[in-house]
Amino acid sequence: MGIISPYQAQVHVIQEKIGKFISNSDRAFSASVGTVDGSGWREEDFIFISTIRSNEKGSVGFVSNLQRANVALARARH
Repeated sequence: MGIISPYQAQVHVIQEKIGKFISNSDRAFSASVGTVDGSGWREEDFIFISTIRSNEKGSVGFVSNLQRANVALARARH
């Protein structure tokens, strides 16, 4: 599974929170966490996209950039 966010601060919080639940010795489950623009990503069976933050207008600016949104959506294998 992969978890991606356009925001580095969210990536750090997610890594911290998920690290409490996933042990390095648990080979049955793994999760990659990173930014949408981060390099080294491979396709995953499941991708969760965290877009919690919004701007002063109440919109998520990330999805207005079609190229970045396409990169995020293309991370899922199927």
